[in-house]
Amino acid sequence: MVGWTLNLSGTQITELPVDLDVGSDLNLSNTQITALPEDLYVRGALNLSGAQITELPGNFTCDYLYLDPERFSNVAFRKNCGDNHRTIFAVWTGETFYIAAGSFYGPIGKFEDAVNLKYSGEAAEAYKQAGRDCINELKEKLSANPQ
Repeated sequence: MVGWTLNLSGTQITELPVDLDVGSDLNLSNTQITALPEDLYVRGALNLSGAQITELPGNFTCDYLYLDPERFSNVAFRKNCGDNHRTIFAVWTGETFYIAAGSFYGPIGKFEDAVNLKYSGEAAEAYKQAGRDCINELKEKLSANPQ
């Protein structure tokens, strides 16, 4: 296990060890890494922005996830959601579908609870529906191309 933050941003690293366990954040932004190892465990933020990765592994864990969703074949996303016009996206972690929206990263139920705390009425319903739509689209993608 790597005890704290592992910042590899901008390095020429091309791969990570299997079963890598990072005690805090893992920053892989703008790296040459093309794939994440199975069973990756990050006890903080996983930043993949600008990395060469185009597909998430079937089994990984992190507390927060940052990436460029349009670059990933197994991610579904919606742009301009909520008051901050965020891009939100859905991923499969190997156990459940997660929604990422800004600093939020969690299952759809917790996403909807978080939306209900900040929004109401049509705005809340539209934001929650965008999350559901991401998950439904991702389910279709994954069933068409099983990993």
